[in-house]
Amino acid sequence: MERLFTPVCLLGLLSACTATTPNPLPINPEIDSGSNRAQLSRGPIEGSHPADLRYGRYTLVSTEPSTEQRDLLAQIIEVNIPSSLNPSLQDALQYVLLRSGYALCPETASVEVLFSRPLPAAHYRLGPIPLRRALQVLAGPAWQLTADEVNRSVCFEQQKTEAGVALITPVLPHQSEPRP
Repeated sequence: MERLFTPVCLLGLLSACTATTPNPLPINPEIDSGSNRAQLSRGPIEGSHPADLRYGRYTLVSTEPSTEQRDLLAQIIEVNIPSSLNPSLQDALQYVLLRSGYALCPETASVEVLFSRPLPAAHYRLGPIPLRRALQVLAGPAWQLTADEVNRSVCFEQQKTEAGVALITPVLPHQSEPRP
């Protein structure tokens, strides 16, 4: 019995020695470990907004808007257009713009050629890709994307060469005829 009593007493004494009493005042008053509210990180310049906020104990977040938030056409998208839609190019462009904050410009006679084309099979899945580049890929190299930032709409203009003639990609004879 005496053998068991001695180790138990020693363990009790050791645990009592290592116990600490809680500190009534936080060590660092700027960071309250018991709260999850946003707090300023150390060192902001007076009169300016802090670049970082501390959430809780270990998370530091930036207060600056991301590139995608400043330039909506720079947001990275990944789109799978449902093949059941059998979409035209106009349908695909509207589908890509669906949650972007932008709308497609109204159809005019100049873009009717572009909008009425069927969507190529290679364009049913796009991304991850920036929205601006996805729209340009869908339209093709003969069309220039323009954005109206005031109305948040995107339009397409047919590109012209220096002579004022529409840009046409030539088809070489060996590409159009099958080889024997």
